[in-house]
Amino acid sequence: MLIKKLTSYTKYYGVVNIRGEQQGVTRFANSEISQNINQSDISVSLTLHDGKKEAVCTTNVLDDDGLQQLARDTESLLEISPEGDFDANPWKKITLPNYENDAELAVSYDAEGRVEAIKKGISSLKADCTAAGALILEKKIAAYGNSESSEGDILFADLDNVQFNTVVTRNGADGGAECLSHRAGELNIPGAFLKANDRAILGSDPVTLDGGEYTVVLSPQALGDLVFYITWSLNAKRIADGMSFCVADLTESPAFGKNISIYDDVNDPRVFPWYFDYEGYKRRPLPLVDKGVVKNILCDTKTGSPTGHAYSNKGLGGASLHTVMPGGGVPEKELVRFTERGLFISEFHYTNFVNPRTLQVTGLTRNGTFLIEGGEITRAVNTMRFTQNLLEAFNNVKALSKDLVTINNDGWAAVMPSALIERFCFP
Repeated sequence: MLIKKLTSYTKYYGVVNIRGEQQGVTRFANSEISQNINQSDISVSLTLHDGKKEAVCTTNVLDDDGLQQLARDTESLLEISPEGDFDANPWKKITLPNYENDAELAVSYDAEGRVEAIKKGISSLKADCTAAGALILEKKIAAYGNSESSEGDILFADLDNVQFNTVVTRNGADGGAECLSHRAGELNIPGAFLKANDRAILGSDPVTLDGGEYTVVLSPQALGDLVFYITWSLNAKRIADGMSFCVADLTESPAFGKNISIYDDVNDPRVFPWYFDYEGYKRRPLPLVDKGVVKNILCDTKTGSPTGHAYSNKGLGGASLHTVMPGGGVPEKELVRFTERGLFISEFHYTNFVNPRTLQVTGLTRNGTFLIEGGEITRAVNTMRFTQNLLEAFNNVKALSKDLVTINNDGWAAVMPSALIERFCFP
């Protein structure tokens, strides 16, 4: 109804995107609930086209006056906008899979349910441990339509999910863990508390190590942090701008080791089902890296043949919201046993590019870094900075775990194994 009303306020061809988010957030610190709030926001974006002229404005004032003002503002901007390179996107109606939210999720993790889950987790900690973190019940919504859409053509997505993270502290040592899901039965909040608790206890009396090259065992969270920079680089706009390692056709020869495959797969049951992109295209499973070879890049209509991964209408390319990395054949514990001397890393922090053209990134370890000696974790290690070329790192992956874990990828779900990587650089 809102989309049809808004497009009726203008004589130009219009495209409407609605994005909204509602969160029930319960935070805790020093093993006590510190905040319990509800927050929501919804915005409407109107894009108008006149030949190759385009203008876009956004508002969160959704009454009739606000929508009419949005139409007037966008028309005024369109009139003074220069011609661009593209006509309006010739959108075609698509059919999406049926999806129903898990009703138990909203019931189990309302305000009272979140408090009870946190209290139960805190009560399971050792007496000298304290915990901090957040438990969030989130609803994401999106809608897409244009001047030609009938009511039945308008796309709509509605997704409930729960995200949890905690850091447990003991005698100055921290251990972290997280979990998230769009299905209540798959959330293991007690298990996350226990993992963080064990890492904090093991983190006592850390040693400081010299820099150099180490064999590392990365948790799924730590590995996912690095994989993000690979998928970020497989964006058509960044490739065109020379801001990616993928500046040439890499489909003929491997960029990574043959044991490295990365997919964007909206149909994987472990990721969040979000079936259309910002341009109204249906998301489809897309192999990004297959056995080390780059197979596809993430495009929108202004950067190539659209793949269904646009996250704006500004020609910024595509983003992977459903990243899946297949594993190998051994349990995570075996990766540690394979390591004569190295590091187990629970998390990275403040990771960022040093040089996107070479896939060189830097960051810090945190919330659980441990020395491996003789195939066993022996003691904690103080925070270390790494600076690593990921092209080299992902050619030095010697083993991947068969256990896959759903991790938080900037509010979306990704699926990752653990990894054993040789010659990882800590300068």
